[in-house]
Amino acid sequence: MIDRKVVITGLGMVTALGLSVEESWRRALAGESGIRNLDNPEWLSSSVRAAGGVTETDLSAIIGHYPEVHAQGVEKRTLFALWAAGEALKDTGPINSSKIGVVLGAGLGVFRLEDDLQWLQPNGLPDWTRFAKEMDRIHPESQMRHPYDRATGAIADQFRLSGLQSTVTTACASATQAVGTAFRLIRRGEADVLLSGGADSMIHPIGLIYFVLLGAASLSNDPPQTVCKPFDRRRAGLVMGEGAGVVILEEEGHALARGAKIYAELAGYASSMDGWRITAPHPEGAGAARAMQKALGDAGVSPDAIDYINAHGTGTKLNDAAETQAIRTVFGPAASNLAISSSKPLFGHLLAASGGPELIMTVLTVERDEIHPTLNLTQPDPKCDLDYVPLHKRRRTVRAALSNSFGFGGQNGCLVVRKYDQS
Repeated sequence: MIDRKVVITGLGMVTALGLSVEESWRRALAGESGIRNLDNPEWLSSSVRAAGGVTETDLSAIIGHYPEVHAQGVEKRTLFALWAAGEALKDTGPINSSKIGVVLGAGLGVFRLEDDLQWLQPNGLPDWTRFAKEMDRIHPESQMRHPYDRATGAIADQFRLSGLQSTVTTACASATQAVGTAFRLIRRGEADVLLSGGADSMIHPIGLIYFVLLGAASLSNDPPQTVCKPFDRRRAGLVMGEGAGVVILEEEGHALARGAKIYAELAGYASSMDGWRITAPHPEGAGAARAMQKALGDAGVSPDAIDYINAHGTGTKLNDAAETQAIRTVFGPAASNLAISSSKPLFGHLLAASGGPELIMTVLTVERDEIHPTLNLTQPDPKCDLDYVPLHKRRRTVRAALSNSFGFGGQNGCLVVRKYDQS
């Protein structure tokens, strides 16, 4: 079995924090949140009041950069994916595009009630004949117009990437599992360079109603920047975000031969299923613990070599307690020595895309020995009794770190990032 070292040579992202990795990193360290009130008319009667949406200014900048793609009627998810991919490719430097493949995590798209209601008959049944004649009236961002793999194909087309392509849709673990898949492909010699990460956008009444019905969404009327409270006893649910995060993964020798900047090594990956309930994590975090344990084994590192965890940290009652228990299961007494933070109070829960920007935050933490804080953690929950780096950034040597993503349906993924050592 070929076992090649995989390194990270390019980063690109767009979230509520901005269009630039460096701007987002600066704001994260400063403890600034991009979560804002939902103030469009369509939200006036919604019970959800805040989200981590990409600003209209930033969205306009993306559209201005890709006007021809926008004119094709793509949804925001695809535009976000294009921006993050473009930034990552620019960051990695000159490279033969024909050698690059794409493995991207993507969400389900938005089901729009208006696309169903406008063809209902008085008897409540759809008028399929009229629907067939009026399909041009389907909303441009409707899932009916956009297959799950549209963002993957758009990236390949825009940047002339002709390597292998794959799309992963596994709920909130999608981006992390996509990166893990790309990592394995490079490590075993099936590719030299892969662009990977995730993109999603479901800030829409129908996109959010699922989480409201599950009791997982925050309905708080607190100031928007304070609504997402991972590991705090007052946490009341997740806060939706949107955007994309993309990394360039590369075989070490290939990166060195072209003089690429290497941010860090991607050293291990594992996934698991809870096998518990579709709508709730295992109460003791058993599936999450298996993913972390297997990822450490895959990387060949012991638990005491890990200094930091970028937690899934959704701010829901069930997830945060289960993740805490899972960390204690894996690390034992050493869990108290870990620094842990959640990125979701910074830009929200990006669902299928969440593992992309969160991996980037993890990579920069390992490279720069700085840890962004967990915002809004002022009243720690006794069930969440680890060091979650509350409120303020911290300087600490980070030899290696984990990036966790745990999704609805019991999907789990964990990546191991460590400092790059050329020896």
